[in-house]
Amino acid sequence: MQLLPVLLLAGVLAAPGATQAAPDEAALGKAAGYPVQRSGPGFSMFTDHYKVGTFSQMDQVFWPRVVQAPAEASPLPADPVPLANFRYTFDGASLGIDDFLARQRITGLLVIKDGKVLVERYQYDRTAAHRFASFSVAKTVTALLVGLALQDGHIVSLDDPAARYAPELKDSAWGPVTVRNLLRMSSGVRWNDKVMAGAETDGARLAVESFYQRGRGGASAVAWVRQTEHPQGTRFNYNSAETFVLGVVLRGALRTDLSTYLSEKVWKPMGAEADASWLVDRTGLEAANCCLNATLRDYGRLGMLLANDGLWNGREVLPREFLLDATDPARQPAHLQPRKATPYFGYGYQAWLYPYRTRTFGMRGLFGQELIVQPDSRFVMVITSALQSADQPAHIAVERNTLLGALLTTLGGKADLYR
Repeated sequence: MQLLPVLLLAGVLAAPGATQAAPDEAALGKAAGYPVQRSGPGFSMFTDHYKVGTFSQMDQVFWPRVVQAPAEASPLPADPVPLANFRYTFDGASLGIDDFLARQRITGLLVIKDGKVLVERYQYDRTAAHRFASFSVAKTVTALLVGLALQDGHIVSLDDPAARYAPELKDSAWGPVTVRNLLRMSSGVRWNDKVMAGAETDGARLAVESFYQRGRGGASAVAWVRQTEHPQGTRFNYNSAETFVLGVVLRGALRTDLSTYLSEKVWKPMGAEADASWLVDRTGLEAANCCLNATLRDYGRLGMLLANDGLWNGREVLPREFLLDATDPARQPAHLQPRKATPYFGYGYQAWLYPYRTRTFGMRGLFGQELIVQPDSRFVMVITSALQSADQPAHIAVERNTLLGALLTTLGGKADLYR
C-alpha cells in the first residue's frame, strides 16, 4: 500500500502555521525518540516514558494478527477551510485547535465532515503511517462483527446464551448470559474492570491471560468467573470480560478468526488504506475487548461507515437495523439510557450514547482514545492519546465535550443536550 500521498497530505494539514509544543514531551520520551517498551516482567502501560512509542507500535510489543487492507484505498479528500477560524470557549478563554492540542496529550486528531477531512493533526513525531492502539475502541468493532455474524446466519439469535457458541463457558457465570446482554454490558456477572498501576483486578488478570500471553488464553481467561450479582439484563456494569466473551462466542460461531472476518467484511469493503493488526493470545484468539491497532485515517473511515449507517458508496457493508439497535438511545432499555447507565453517557451495543436528542455515539478506550459519530450531520472525530491516567480526568473529558459541541455547532450538526 502506497502511503506517500497520505503522508504528504498529513504534512500539509499539520502545518497551518506556527504550532505550540505538545504537552509533557520530555516526560513522554522525546529525547529518546519516543521509545517502545518491550514486553517482559517490568512492562507497564502506565510508564509515561514509553506511552507514545508503545501506544503507536503495540504490534511490535505483543503478538498481532494482520487485518488485511484492500489493494486500493478509498479516497479521503481534504477540505480544511470550514474550520480555518474555528474557536471554542473553555475556562473563560477563546481557544482553537492548536490550543486544544497544546493542552492535552493527543497523538492524533482527525475531524471528518461529509466524507472530507477538515482537521488531521499529529503530535509527538507520530505520522499517518503509525498504527494507533484502540484499547476499548475495539469493543465496538467486536459488536459490529456480532451484527455481521447475525446477518450471515453464524449467530441464530442475540437471545441465544453464550454457551450455545462457546460450550467451554457452560459451567462459568457467562454460559447462560445472552449475546444481547453481553453486548449491553448487562450480564449481571460479578467483575471489577478497574485498571490501575500495580493493582491486581479482574481486568488486569484478563490482560495478563490474553494478549500478554502469560496464561493459557482462550475461554480459560474468563471461564474461572462463577459469581453473579444481579439478574442479567437489569444492571449496567462496564467490563472488558463481556466483550472478551463475545470474542469467544464469535470464534465458535464463525469457525475462523476475528481478524480475517473483519478484513473481509469491513476493512476491505470500506477501502482502508493500510493493514490493521489485532493482538492475540496463546490460542490465537483476538483480545476482542481491546487491542486493535490502525491508522488514524482508517479509524476515520470506520467512523464514516458508521455515520452512513453502514453504507459505503451505496453498498450496505454493515446491517442498518443492527446499527440502530446498537446506537439509538430510544431502542435501549431504561437502565441503559443516557444519564442512567452513567451520570452522562448511555450505553448500547458496546457503544457509548451521548445525551443529545440527535443520535450521537462514541467508542472510548483507556488513556483517552475516542471515535465519535453523529450520523445526521455525517460528522466523525477521532482522538488518539497518551493521557497520564487510564481513565479520563474530569477536566479533560469536559473540555473534549465542549470542543465536540462547538465543532458540531460550527459544522451544522446538533449539540442538543437533554435537559
